[in-house]
Amino acid sequence: MARHRVRELLGECHPAYEDVVLLVSEVVTNSVVHSGSGGGGAVTMTVELGAGVVLVEVSDAGSGASAPHVRNDPDAESGRGMFLVDLLAGRWGVDDGCHGGPRTLWFEVDF
Repeated sequence: MARHRVRELLGECHPAYEDVVLLVSEVVTNSVVHSGSGGGGAVTMTVELGAGVVLVEVSDAGSGASAPHVRNDPDAESGRGMFLVDLLAGRWGVDDGCHGGPRTLWFEVDF
């Protein structure tokens, strides 16, 4: 559903289309698989188009086990989602929700 929404919003001709669709897929999948939202909780996404940049925010219930981090293990069969975010996004970060809110991972893709 998240990929579909981004495809509708940007359209295939948008210069950041492929990168944003890929990164949305990776980040939302991480939220579903690795956060407390995976058992039926909420995962929300916002997408904003600015002058030369696409900002995406994905919020979830967080996880006591770990925060999103970049792994670069060439032998791993999975776990490269944040590596791709780090590679393709101009900027990214995490608001860990330590003040009672959701954890939000955000990234910006320049075009």
